[in-house]
Amino acid sequence: MIGATFVQKDTPIHSLDGRTKLLALMVIFTLVLVFTDPIYVLGLLALVMLAWGAAKIPLSSIKGILQFFGWIALIILLLNLFFYPGETNLFRISGPVAVIGFSGYITLEGILFGVAMVLRLLVIMIVAPLLVMTTPLPDLMLALVKIKVPYRFAFIMTTALSLLPAIQNRASIISQAQLCRGVSDFEGGKIWDKLRVMANMMIPLILGTFRDSQTLDVAMSSRAFGAPIKRTFFMESHFHSFDYVVIAFSCLLMVTGIVLRVLHLGVI
Repeated sequence: MIGATFVQKDTPIHSLDGRTKLLALMVIFTLVLVFTDPIYVLGLLALVMLAWGAAKIPLSSIKGILQFFGWIALIILLLNLFFYPGETNLFRISGPVAVIGFSGYITLEGILFGVAMVLRLLVIMIVAPLLVMTTPLPDLMLALVKIKVPYRFAFIMTTALSLLPAIQNRASIISQAQLCRGVSDFEGGKIWDKLRVMANMMIPLILGTFRDSQTLDVAMSSRAFGAPIKRTFFMESHFHSFDYVVIAFSCLLMVTGIVLRVLHLGVI
């Protein structure tokens, strides 16, 4: 999650056990894929926004993610407007185009499904950074291990998350060094000039990342990573009363979503 790093706050969301947050994340991910009605997906979005408010973290902290989301959302909406098979024709914009399967009509179902897909992606793109920004990586790794995720996978996942800020910082340093050398295409150049400069910037960025990975490999080997022994942990995690409330609510939300889906509610 580029742009998402842990933010220290004293809030109920931060105090939750990592396992509780992973359960809530799994429930949100499952339900957002179950429902196709934008009203239901909007309800999940409202729930996630309440969690953001409780965490006291401004959405501006993931501004880069939201800017990237805007272009993806526009593409998804347009694709569904043209290609989703609907029955309620609203207006005609062209003749049928059999090659791409477009009937020539914009349909109500296409609009609703396109909006639902955009809301789905929005929920996923703001709920995942919330987990990272409210959970220290050691706590997240411990939570993954305690729910029986293999230690190697948990280590790889948390290490990747910890390296993202370092990669971003190195990219910023490289771009500033290029600006000091008079390369101004980062800011005011044409799109092709920016792409060319970005391609040149990738070489030192990749080499620097490889060097960091080699250093990490040496550090892991010196600490006997992968030795067939029973691991102990310096940190421990425990459920508190608020954890049980969130777990119960998450389970209730999951059961309610499954029942609604079985009753064919929440779908277009």
